[in-house]
Amino acid sequence: MRLKRVGATGVTALVVLLATITGCLAQNLRILPISKQQTVAVGKSVVLTCQADAPDPALVTQPQWRDPKGQIIMEAAAGTRPEIYTEAMPAKQLQLLYISSITPAMAGNYSCEATYTNIPLSASVILDTFVAITWTNANENQYATKGKDFKVMCEVTAEPAPSVDWFKEENPIVTGDRYVIHANGLMIKNVQESDDGTYTCRAVVMQTGELAERNIKLEVYTAPEMEERETTVRIKEGESAAITCKARGKPPPTYTWIKASTRENLATTSRFNVNENTGLLTFDRVEAADYGKYICSAVNKAGQNETEIEVEVLVKPRIFELYNTTAPEKQEGRLECKATGRPAPRISFRKRSNSERFVNGPNDGGRITIETSSHQSGDQIESSAVIMISNLNRTDDGLYECIAENDAGEAWRNGHLAVQFRPTFERMPTVPIWSWNGQTVNLTCVAESIPNATIKWRFRDADLVETPHIKIFGSGPISYVTITPLDRGLYGIYKCVATNTLGEAEHVIQFREAFPPGPVVQARQETITATSVTFNIVGPAEDMGPPILAYVAQFKENANFDWNLAQNRTWSVNSPYTVENLRPMFTYDFRFAAVNQVGIGSWGSPITVIMPRRSPPEQPKWRENLSSESLIHGKYADRYELKWKIPAHNGEPIDMYEIRYCPVLKISGEWRVSSENECVTQELKSFEAITYEVRGLHPDTRYRIHLRAHNQLGFSLPAQLYVQTALGNPNGCPSYLRWANTKLDIIATVLVLFLV
Repeated sequence: MRLKRVGATGVTALVVLLATITGCLAQNLRILPISKQQTVAVGKSVVLTCQADAPDPALVTQPQWRDPKGQIIMEAAAGTRPEIYTEAMPAKQLQLLYISSITPAMAGNYSCEATYTNIPLSASVILDTFVAITWTNANENQYATKGKDFKVMCEVTAEPAPSVDWFKEENPIVTGDRYVIHANGLMIKNVQESDDGTYTCRAVVMQTGELAERNIKLEVYTAPEMEERETTVRIKEGESAAITCKARGKPPPTYTWIKASTRENLATTSRFNVNENTGLLTFDRVEAADYGKYICSAVNKAGQNETEIEVEVLVKPRIFELYNTTAPEKQEGRLECKATGRPAPRISFRKRSNSERFVNGPNDGGRITIETSSHQSGDQIESSAVIMISNLNRTDDGLYECIAENDAGEAWRNGHLAVQFRPTFERMPTVPIWSWNGQTVNLTCVAESIPNATIKWRFRDADLVETPHIKIFGSGPISYVTITPLDRGLYGIYKCVATNTLGEAEHVIQFREAFPPGPVVQARQETITATSVTFNIVGPAEDMGPPILAYVAQFKENANFDWNLAQNRTWSVNSPYTVENLRPMFTYDFRFAAVNQVGIGSWGSPITVIMPRRSPPEQPKWRENLSSESLIHGKYADRYELKWKIPAHNGEPIDMYEIRYCPVLKISGEWRVSSENECVTQELKSFEAITYEVRGLHPDTRYRIHLRAHNQLGFSLPAQLYVQTALGNPNGCPSYLRWANTKLDIIATVLVLFLV
């Protein structure tokens, strides 16, 4: 039993010893990332983690980091971030080493230390540094100029030193006639626009396996090249104007404008505006002095170019001289017109009463001549024209228009040519002057002449003198005499005599005593209805008095013998002499007299008229003078408006009108109804109607229209009219389809009759 107990104790001690040995062997420190030697690019940040591996992590002390010099690396103070510091994570038995930006001086052996049950633990790592590929002069956007050599810069540093090669649009570039690869870039000789594009500069460090690429966009700039345009520009005085200047270039050029004669920069000159981006030069209110040469300059980073433009300012003509002139009849008259402008104004004349202009040179068989000339006057051109008229007559008198025109516009001015002539009374009337019962009259005399004439009056070969019954007013060019003929000896021939420097003329005025008209020569019945009668009247001679102004009629029933109870009807001369509202089947007596300014003449012999019995109305008459057989072309495709005069009702009032219209065809020169089935009759229940619009007509179709008036005794004779409607499509159906439908209706009707 003792041996057994001893044996158990020994076994226990042995187990403890073996566990202790095994535990010691299992304790260690690990540095993450796991690598005994690490290489880091200069400037990069580094984080190393020291981690304890042990069965009981609580028995491990907090690890510490030492730098290559063996100095303990401390934790960062609160709120600080030194280049090298540590950071503890006790819960996980970790210690982190931070290097913010590693430098070559920081390279070396870094170690981590801790203890486990007083057993020291340690681990270390060697940090090496290298210089990564760095682009020191390699802008991603570079600019070359066409026609020049250019180096695409790509300076790169690395340690160890890198090797560099080039690509364009993924295609490798080798040194040749146009490309030379330098250490700091790619030289391109005689750059062209085709060299524009993306270049790749590739750097490789074989020792570290580092690879980097830099894409460089190369834009090829081209110097401005002026676009072709007209070398001369014309602008108008007083208006706004703009001149464009265009140049091709890369980058787009900016523009300046200079006036050649003054070397002014127009961008800073009043009345001018320059858009430096588009090259547009704007004139505000162009002046005549703006003419001359202008220089447009285009500039960009690749160079400069310019062009010269001649500006012509068009100046609207201005007429500055045209004087009124006077010349005697039969002699020569002339008008001179002067105008300035640019270009030289073309001057012409016309008489205001005639729309046609005179041509330069001879006109009217050489009687009228136009001569023109022009010369420089300052910055404009002065033109003049003279119209010369020989053997002047009165029709040459009047306003003459001078027209000056050029490419800038026109100007007009009127000048008056007065033709002097001897007095004339050609516009004075030659009718007698009448007076009766001692009425005062005016004898008026108007003499036309240039210069004005003086007037005197003569009566019975002696100068007329004023008396209580004769008064003279005015001595020219207008004069009139008032005469109160209480004495018949004042009737007779009066002469008005007008005189001026060119001659004399006289005008004869008959002053006569007036009497009422004589009896009517003839009055006869012309047209008669049941209620009206129209007469034809032949009036008396007018030798003894003023003209006939009217005719008056008296009429009464034949059974009435007293003319004082007769009715009166008066007509103006040449109007229809119609008496209306008479009673059918009655007998009337009529007598007639003529009327002039003096009064009513004597009555003529009476005539007797027996009125016919009552009957249907008279035939209506169209308001317009239309022939019953002619074809009228209507304005519309589906309607036509009828207009007529109300006919005589012949004793019974009209109670309606009947309108009937049928489609017709003209066959062998005669109108025939094409289809009685298509005839339409409409009634208009009105006795006062004078218009009616016929609707529902077919386009491009000929119709016969009858209009009849109706009263209790029947219908009148029809007023007839032929109408053709206009082309059109009022119902949305083509006319040929409507014609086809009509024919189909006719065929269907025939088939039905045949089947029956």
